[in-house]
Amino acid sequence: MNTFCPICEQETEINKIIESDEIDIRGEIISVEKEYFHCQKCDEKFENLHPEMDYMDFAYREYRRRKAWLQPEDIKVFRDSLGLTQQQFSDILGIGVATLNRYENGSLQSEAHEQLIRLFVDDPSLILGVLNRKPNLLTKSEQEKLTDYLHQIEKGKSVLVRKTIENLANYSPDIFSGGKTFDFRKLIHVFKFFCYNSRIYKTKLNKLLFYADYLHYRDYGVSITGLRYAHAPFGPVPNNFETWLVASSKWIEEIESEEVYFDENVGETFMSDDPPDMNVFQPSEIKVLQSIKEKFLGFSCREITNYSHDEIGYKNTKDGELISYIYAQDLRV
Repeated sequence: MNTFCPICEQETEINKIIESDEIDIRGEIISVEKEYFHCQKCDEKFENLHPEMDYMDFAYREYRRRKAWLQPEDIKVFRDSLGLTQQQFSDILGIGVATLNRYENGSLQSEAHEQLIRLFVDDPSLILGVLNRKPNLLTKSEQEKLTDYLHQIEKGKSVLVRKTIENLANYSPDIFSGGKTFDFRKLIHVFKFFCYNSRIYKTKLNKLLFYADYLHYRDYGVSITGLRYAHAPFGPVPNNFETWLVASSKWIEEIESEEVYFDENVGETFMSDDPPDMNVFQPSEIKVLQSIKEKFLGFSCREITNYSHDEIGYKNTKDGELISYIYAQDLRV
């Protein structure tokens, strides 16, 4: 392809190359695969300023994984499950709201703050002690609601799922949900359908969900799960995808998650030993799920990601924007 070379300052033909590089994160050396361009005219290389991968985000995530620290979505999922705003949660933690916001958006937390947040994540009942000492942090009704919720946690993690659905999926059916309210039960069994006796990488799994929902909407006028999807660097993904994976794999343990190493990278995979309950699906939904599974059976993560990048709905949206189901009419399946 042709682009401007900052070395020779000319429009010229370039080739994309991938080279291994190292990033030092607080003394931990983390290898990343960086994208460079090689100029055919001056024979020099320069870094791609808009790579598909966020190198620092990858390095931070790997650092947290090595240290067994909370990832950004872990913190946000926990806060959302409590029904707390960032300001309220930061007040309870005793750290600045701007700091908490940075952590939830990918900044690497300090070791002290990691230990502090982890204490509350591992034992949410500690929040009750804070509220007893500082009753003015929440209104009376907010404190009563949170206190009741914390007491209920001991009754089962399903409460977390219910509260999370209330906080994140309490939207009316519209063009962004495929004309359907969010159905967590169906989502669980869609997960199981694609992951039954087969390890599926997270990147591929979220693309399979996208194609299943949009294909069913295109052919039958309604999505399967009621999920909303957003534009992300690696293609369309379910909005709050990390949350629903945590809910299904960590809270109610319907599917199993495992990190798999390849080369010097790590990827998260999901598998279910239990078959899906096909009775929860309509015949049209089963037909679509089978069609999508067969269509992308031999696709790697990179192949299905590249394939999804050519979808009109993806091309016509920007990072973070929801993708309307109206684009299902242009679906490439």
